[in-house]
Amino acid sequence: MLTIDAAVLEKVDSFLAEHHIDRHERIGVAFSGGSDSLALLLALAQLYEPHFLHVMYVQHHLRPDSELEAEIALNRENCQKLGVPLHVLDLGKGRVEQSAASRKGGIEEAARHLRYEALYSECSQAGCSYLATAHNADDRLETLLMRLFQGSSIAALEGVRVLRTVDECNITLVRPVLACSHEELTNSVKQHNMVWSEDSSNGEDAYLRNIIRHTITPPILSVFGGAYEAVALMTKRFGEVGHLLEVLTENCLKAVSFSADRIVFSRSWFNSLSPALRDLVLFRIVSYHDEGNRIKNSFIQRLRSALEMRRDDDGWILESGAHRLQVDQDVCSYYVVRESDWQFCLALANPGEVQTLDLGNNVLFSIQIYEENPADPTLLALDEAMLQGAVLRSVQPCDEIALEGGTVKVTKLLSSYKIPKHLHPSVPVLVDRNGLVAVFARLHGGRDRLAKRFKAPLARRLTNIYSSNIRKHCSEIE
Repeated sequence: MLTIDAAVLEKVDSFLAEHHIDRHERIGVAFSGGSDSLALLLALAQLYEPHFLHVMYVQHHLRPDSELEAEIALNRENCQKLGVPLHVLDLGKGRVEQSAASRKGGIEEAARHLRYEALYSECSQAGCSYLATAHNADDRLETLLMRLFQGSSIAALEGVRVLRTVDECNITLVRPVLACSHEELTNSVKQHNMVWSEDSSNGEDAYLRNIIRHTITPPILSVFGGAYEAVALMTKRFGEVGHLLEVLTENCLKAVSFSADRIVFSRSWFNSLSPALRDLVLFRIVSYHDEGNRIKNSFIQRLRSALEMRRDDDGWILESGAHRLQVDQDVCSYYVVRESDWQFCLALANPGEVQTLDLGNNVLFSIQIYEENPADPTLLALDEAMLQGAVLRSVQPCDEIALEGGTVKVTKLLSSYKIPKHLHPSVPVLVDRNGLVAVFARLHGGRDRLAKRFKAPLARRLTNIYSSNIRKHCSEIE
């Protein structure tokens, strides 16, 4: 009967043979120092010559310095015992938190993104053809549960892949101990009488994976004795179905016109697709101009719902931040509004004269004669004689307007109306020598606001000033 250590070694040996991994090419090893990665390194050290192993530890700076220093020291000692050097990849303090904020995700996701980025870069520089990680059967179970209850796609339910080619750096990512449980790997290390490092955060329930590990998987494993094997089978099936759907999606996209500035497709064609393919098609369309950023499933679902359910025949636009889906009868155009330096500044020589000014970028500004009972009571009315050197221009970051409730920054006002930052420069403001007179935010779904000093009892000559743009109806969807 095989011992636990021999069983782990045999599984790793079989994995390398089954997937035709050349043992005379350099392989990078992601080494956290925990029992799982130490068990992986122990097995590889028995199957490879030392100079073919490139062992890497990623320093995230998410725990106390004293703990991290002790961990690195222990990891160096263990690597020295195995005859391989340890390469420490330092991400820098605060970088994970900054990445989480910019990516609008959690710390776990940001740390994972930066970790793999650093590992791939180091593997490329070290001439590694492979990168091995210590993902195991417990990781696969936890990942499946997370993605299942997060409503992930069929393809995503494949979870932790056995191996994957990373095209951008020509490296194959491999998981040699995916068939081993955490307990099996830990016992393997114990048989070698080696001490591994413990991440203090593993015992906390601040992270989703830890909550699942501590509260959900234990009862599952106690009830279903063959849970690891069943999960391996199901993730394999999900992967096969996901691959089939990907092939079908690729074929569907032949009917879509992709260009640098927008993507065009037929609405009737989209609704004729199998429902199983619609999310995947929309995901590919959205990601084409937004590659590298996280795409929310809720955004995809709202786009799909609008295309399937909205019945008005007139043209309409759906917007979410910088994203636009414009529909004119059967023609759908998807594009992303890129932030630009576009601005305008026009002297308003005759503010009491009826006129329409083209401000560019599809924005119009109009002045009309005052009516006591206007059809639109939200239009701003003011005494044009009070204006001194009136100028109509774009919003500037330092702009403030004195309202009845106090002075506020215009950019803060626009943000309160949920107007995206990239649209702020297209919002007209009226200024004179004494400061801001009015902000015209209605064209992006906000409110037009008039400075307090112009709300005093009005003189006889009144003027309606209002802004509008010539886009078709827009509704914010996220």
